[in-house]
Amino acid sequence: MRTRHTWGIVAVVAATLLVAGCSWRMETPAPQWPSPDAVTVMRDDAAQREQAVIDAIATAAGAGTPQAVVIAEIEGAAAPQRLEALGGLYIAYPDSSPTPVASAVPTDVVAAVTAARDGHLADALVAQDADLASLLTAAGLSHALSSWFAIWVDDQVAGETQPVVEERLLSTPVIPEPSLLPAEGSTTDEETLSELGLAHDQARYAYEVLAARAAEDEREQWLARRALQDARAQSLVDLPGVEDQRAAVYVLSPEQSGDSAQRVATAIEIENRLGAAYAALAATAGAGEKPWLLGAAFDAYAQAAAFGEPTDSPYPVPALPGIESVGSD
Repeated sequence: MRTRHTWGIVAVVAATLLVAGCSWRMETPAPQWPSPDAVTVMRDDAAQREQAVIDAIATAAGAGTPQAVVIAEIEGAAAPQRLEALGGLYIAYPDSSPTPVASAVPTDVVAAVTAARDGHLADALVAQDADLASLLTAAGLSHALSSWFAIWVDDQVAGETQPVVEERLLSTPVIPEPSLLPAEGSTTDEETLSELGLAHDQARYAYEVLAARAAEDEREQWLARRALQDARAQSLVDLPGVEDQRAAVYVLSPEQSGDSAQRVATAIEIENRLGAAYAALAATAGAGEKPWLLGAAFDAYAQAAAFGEPTDSPYPVPALPGIESVGSD
């Protein structure tokens, strides 16, 4: 038989358990949810930009000007690779089915690629995480080149006369004064600059051989690029402390300069090799050195693309230029 005292104890225990089982307690502070750090936020923003490109391509569905069609073809293959490299799009609640909300991203593929280019490069110049900075540098360069090439193809289709051989500067508001050479006080070491000077001189010699095997307009084309490579090599070896490793003669196999198609393939290979070298350096360089290294990579890759046919099929630039070289070291 329970006494009044016993029932009182039961009541107190029951009340305690009831309070303990509630979803809140008056004395419990509000939960402190973890906040993403700056690196995570920057990565997520970059992934959103790549997703915006993918979404814009899906919306365009091959419609529009030749410029839009070409850039959609190039980015349609490259943007998913970049998004994967960034770790994919962050989804806060992957198991839920949230109500869709309107997106503020550009729906025009050209605008989306431009936004991705500028956003990636701007973040690459301030990123504190070295791996993310490298990834954003490569992605921004690739977007810049696909944008340029799409315009190039559009102009070619329209019959506008533009020189095939030309020094081309990276155009983005993120880098207001683009350059192909290091500025005064550059921190790029002299050995690297010497090797770059040698690479440009080797390209100079190769173009001389290509010109010797060609005639008329083709010959003039190779001579024009030869002159630009010679000037670049000279500018680099003239920098203080840079060793001049240039030679009079280098090796170029007969097959590399055989017929016109082989000569074009050789020229594309030359420029791609230079572009990859500069892109790899830009990927790991500090903020002060990235602009000119990106500019030099852009010029080389763009020249390689201009030597090919005005179509996306032979487009030579990878989705993440320079990253492959970094990974293989």
